[in-house]
Amino acid sequence: MSKVIYYFSGTGNNIAVAKGLCENIPDMEMYPITDLLENKVINEKYDLVGFTVPSYYSHIPPIVAECIKNLHFSNNQKVFSIIGCAGNRGHATEDIRHLVKACGKEVDYEYMIFFAGNYILSYNAFPKWYQNLVLKLSKKKITKIAKQLLEAKRAKPLGKGLFYSAKYEEALQKSIRKYSQTGLEYTVSNECSKCSQCIQICPVNNITMESGLIKFGSNCQQCMACIQWCPNKAIDYKGIAKDRIRYHHPDILVKDMID
Repeated sequence: MSKVIYYFSGTGNNIAVAKGLCENIPDMEMYPITDLLENKVINEKYDLVGFTVPSYYSHIPPIVAECIKNLHFSNNQKVFSIIGCAGNRGHATEDIRHLVKACGKEVDYEYMIFFAGNYILSYNAFPKWYQNLVLKLSKKKITKIAKQLLEAKRAKPLGKGLFYSAKYEEALQKSIRKYSQTGLEYTVSNECSKCSQCIQICPVNNITMESGLIKFGSNCQQCMACIQWCPNKAIDYKGIAKDRIRYHHPDILVKDMID
């Protein structure tokens, strides 16, 4: 039997997870989770089905929820989830668990992997020494997860993130509701070379070019892909990212993001 992992990623962190598992688990395939928007039936050839996605504002991105919603699994399929985050997974693990349960399945294995943070609208990229340390630890964790999955070794279900507090939930939901509006307010400077890289790497096809100008749609997920990967640092939001250091996973290439 084959295995499959679906990923959502803006800066490559969760693509690195998917690639790492494919390197350690025989017959595992990887696909963007947005493939599930049009095809809601998980092929029965897969006996193990996984999701590796980030936690934004303590929850999975809205598009990820749409992708998992109403999926059709086979009875024999096992399901696992991996949340990639900078320190606080919040409710993200539980979000996936509830969505999968609504599909008539249970999440059999749950994991979390730390990565360097990437929300450039709130903070600079972390120092290189920290990025390198986290990268080293994440590779070890990926190998460990692969081993546990191959051994069908159950881990204790994950609860809320350590730093999550219910008193902030209303504010978190308010921020999530602003994703689209924030994306519509992105700007492009004269440094833009019209290379169209942002169009190609946007995981939700939210960016187009009209009359030679970059245009942002209303489906932004705040993944930061366009800002972080722009080769000319031409994309910004209210001047916040202009002088901040960009970040993307050092082992992931633009080609990986596009593919």
